[in-house]
Amino acid sequence: MWNPLLRQKPVYLSIAALLLVALGSTLFRIHLHGESSLPTGDSAWQVSILHEIEVVEPGGTIRISPPYDTRYARLYSQALAYPGLRQIRSKTDRREREIVLTARNPGHYQVESTFSIQVSSVGLSTPKPVAPTEQNRQVWMSSEDGITVNSPVTDRIIAAISQKTPEAAGLIEQIYNYVSTQVRINSSATSDSDAALKSHSATALGSIRALIALLRSAHLPARMVSGIDLHESPQKQPLVWAEVFDGNRWVSLDSVNGYYDHLPPYYVPVRKGDHTLATGHDARISGTTIKITTTRADASLLQSDSRKITEIFSLNRLAPVSRETLAVLLLLPLGVLSTEIVRQFAGIRTYGTFTPTLLALAITHVAWTTAIIVIALVTAIGFTFRASMPDLNLQRTPRLAIVFTLVALSMSLVVSGFSYFDPALDSSVVLLPAVILTMMVDRIYTVYDERGARIALQRLLWTIMTSFIALLVLLQTHWGAWLVSYPEMHAATLAAIILIGLYDGPRLKDLPYFHWIREPARKIRNRLTDGAQSGQSGDSM
Repeated sequence: MWNPLLRQKPVYLSIAALLLVALGSTLFRIHLHGESSLPTGDSAWQVSILHEIEVVEPGGTIRISPPYDTRYARLYSQALAYPGLRQIRSKTDRREREIVLTARNPGHYQVESTFSIQVSSVGLSTPKPVAPTEQNRQVWMSSEDGITVNSPVTDRIIAAISQKTPEAAGLIEQIYNYVSTQVRINSSATSDSDAALKSHSATALGSIRALIALLRSAHLPARMVSGIDLHESPQKQPLVWAEVFDGNRWVSLDSVNGYYDHLPPYYVPVRKGDHTLATGHDARISGTTIKITTTRADASLLQSDSRKITEIFSLNRLAPVSRETLAVLLLLPLGVLSTEIVRQFAGIRTYGTFTPTLLALAITHVAWTTAIIVIALVTAIGFTFRASMPDLNLQRTPRLAIVFTLVALSMSLVVSGFSYFDPALDSSVVLLPAVILTMMVDRIYTVYDERGARIALQRLLWTIMTSFIALLVLLQTHWGAWLVSYPEMHAATLAAIILIGLYDGPRLKDLPYFHWIREPARKIRNRLTDGAQSGQSGDSM
């Protein structure tokens, strides 16, 4: 069953060493986490935001944003739950930080986001200021709903203030002082900027809108910021304030609570450019519930201004988006391990060792029904085209290049057809692994040509089955998050792979009731094509 211990003694010693490394290093890291604590005066907070969503049209989208880092606050962990919705991933803008979710059908949905935030009693490193782009500059100097720029009342006020202090820094301070002293806060008053300046009374939102209207009328880019005050009750959230660009940096202004330039450490910005925490297109935010609690956090999770080379070994120091990507990456070896377990103990053969896991990875990024249909259609079309060139006696490299081109064209055609029947289809289906599909199409044809249609279809069935098993592994996001904290546990994965490779005992196919799993004895057929590759059976990789 297992190879004799004495003959394989070095291998078994290697397995034991890998298991000891996995166990020892993980326990050591847990010990360090347990001993660590927040610096004196620092605190850790957990903010949970539950959005009630009403989607009115198919393909409606919801945009939410994680909290921004500030001089005193750092986001070190985030979790997102959006049952029934699908995340749209785009790489067109690397600065894009919003999370975009879409619904295929109208209805009621919930989106719950949980953010863990460290607040330092002393200033952390100041985030690098980002100057507004030309497009954003135009937006943040124009009128919008509730904010009227260059109206008679704003022009009159700016003209009077400019005579005293024409320079930008003094102008910003004078505008802030004017709104702070001349606009009273009244919860039942108006939220419109012009009405607030005329009546000298406004809600908190109206006061900030009046401040922004005056700043923009003075040709200063200004924007609304919505965020959370960790020391306030959830009923008073979200908080709004303004930011103005003085030519060098963004200056924060809160005319309601009397903060100029420097905000309290417990102010955490969430969205910039809007007074809400989430927005929707063909969707409406019907309600938002906020829960704020203090929590405990390991110092190893938090960023520090004193950089050490040993920080390279702590993946938790990375940004949440990077940790999410690494979590998926670290789950891939477990997907391959699940494929090897099925192959070894069932005695089946698939089109490659990594193909099922990579196909499962593609399905996790799009709707699984769409991914399955696209993969099936592309494989069928590619196989048909591949079978239509039997007279080309080509080497493997040019043959694969031809198949790759055909797969790419087939994928484009299928995606275009899907988009025709369903305009809400996520265009990210084009990210399905064209290279893997190319190899699989070529292997299917190779096995079909050498072993016949039955074996080719049987191996395709096992490939699909193991892909679903690997998919179940990749969907365990909490496993991925744990591996990000303890990546050394993959030493145990290596040990398991080696141990499985040593197994040479009976398999499922050897049992009487599962004889149908066995492939018939191989009979090499006289191939008319690809003579130079006649020794290949499509089982590699």
